[in-house]
Amino acid sequence: MSHLTNKVPKFENICAVVVTYNPDLNLRERIEKIRPQVKKLLIVDNASSSTCLEMIQKISNDLDVNVIKNKSNLGIAEALNQGFEYFKSQYENCFWVLTLDQDSECDSNLVSQLISAYVNCPYRDEVGVIGTNYQEKTTGRILHLRNTNSEHWEEVEHLPSSGCIISIAAFNNVGGFLSDLFIDYVDTEFCMRLRKKGFRILISPKIGMTHPLGYYRQSSLYKFMTGNSMITNYPPVRHYYWTRNGFRLIMKNFFNETFWSLNELYYIFIKRSLIVLLFEDKKLTKFYNMLLGCFHAVIGIKGIKK
Repeated sequence: MSHLTNKVPKFENICAVVVTYNPDLNLRERIEKIRPQVKKLLIVDNASSSTCLEMIQKISNDLDVNVIKNKSNLGIAEALNQGFEYFKSQYENCFWVLTLDQDSECDSNLVSQLISAYVNCPYRDEVGVIGTNYQEKTTGRILHLRNTNSEHWEEVEHLPSSGCIISIAAFNNVGGFLSDLFIDYVDTEFCMRLRKKGFRILISPKIGMTHPLGYYRQSSLYKFMTGNSMITNYPPVRHYYWTRNGFRLIMKNFFNETFWSLNELYYIFIKRSLIVLLFEDKKLTKFYNMLLGCFHAVIGIKGIKK
């Protein structure tokens, strides 16, 4: 096991990074909820429109928020890495970084719940990341159902990056997020490397935020089959990244992460294919992107889709 001699997370040593790309007008409201919970907050923008940048600049001026404005879309992984490097160079007393998507709506006690998970955990110096449980905004689904007696923390294998505090010491140890994934499976790959180095991944079972997973549409067929009318309808390019990055991780980690790999094979190539075939639009374009993603994973093409 890796031991970090972690600093106990608290307001004075937690900073936050929010990655944006053409955010909606409610961004300010979401920033207002998280800003009082952390010492410093940074927005890393991936080349949003001029209108969005004006909104972000006003947020920066009004709420004491720092901003990095990228001239092109560098992807979620590289934007997060920029945030970590910024805090490492600018704030020597920052030991934990809260990572958030632009559309995550944090509760007022999010950070205190993450701190409580750490404080109540018996192996604090092995903790690399602590994430929050959340409710999916469109469907109401809860990310994690508690399966232990502890109300403060549980150990898990993977976490979505939004709503996590990550130890900078652990980040330095494993080398940051993998930029050439660009988007999708960035958090999964990071958690895999953390666990390989012996770090533990915790989740607070309490609901700490509301988070939309993406694009949904209403389907009468899906409602007839399941009783729920909302089903995903992601754009074709997301199917490319899902397939490419997911299959890439499967090929790399199959023997070390066999159970996970088999589940992902089913999810990517069977479940997602059936969802597209039965419920989503632009079927041919999406299947083409899935095949292209699989091919690019095999031949090693990385980064942004050209």
